[in-house]
Amino acid sequence: MKLKEIANIIKGTHLKEREDNNSLHHIYKELTMLALEPISFIDERKLIEVDSNKVVSAKNLTKAGDVIVSLYFPMMACYVEEGQAGLVIPHYMAVVRMKPHVKIDSRFIVQFINSNRGRRAICEKVSKLYAIKPTSLPLKYLNNVDIREKENTLLESF
Repeated sequence: MKLKEIANIIKGTHLKEREDNNSLHHIYKELTMLALEPISFIDERKLIEVDSNKVVSAKNLTKAGDVIVSLYFPMMACYVEEGQAGLVIPHYMAVVRMKPHVKIDSRFIVQFINSNRGRRAICEKVSKLYAIKPTSLPLKYLNNVDIREKENTLLESF
């Protein structure tokens, strides 16, 4: 089962600081690489505040239950908790948002992406294309990662 079959994967937005004092402004809290903790949670103390004249689309704001994935090394995933809705997802991250009809807990996706097996599944395809260990992750590879590949092999090994 490919990730794109059960979830929508959306790249973040590029948010610039407001340049003049005369324009309308919106203050947002934006995710940073430092805010993504290796133990799969978002550290709200490491967010940045951005004063922008751009209105951010709802698809680029976090919702409870979302999975945030950094698209650059170390390519980790974090789960968005209930009180963390409305954070801006920057252009160097993507959001994995489960489709409404899917009955899979999105925390499974976080654990899969952060596992050795998940990273191997994602990085092997990128490495074949570039012949090196990847430092960034194109969305097409995240969309096409097979999250259930080899599950029977794992179960048979017990």
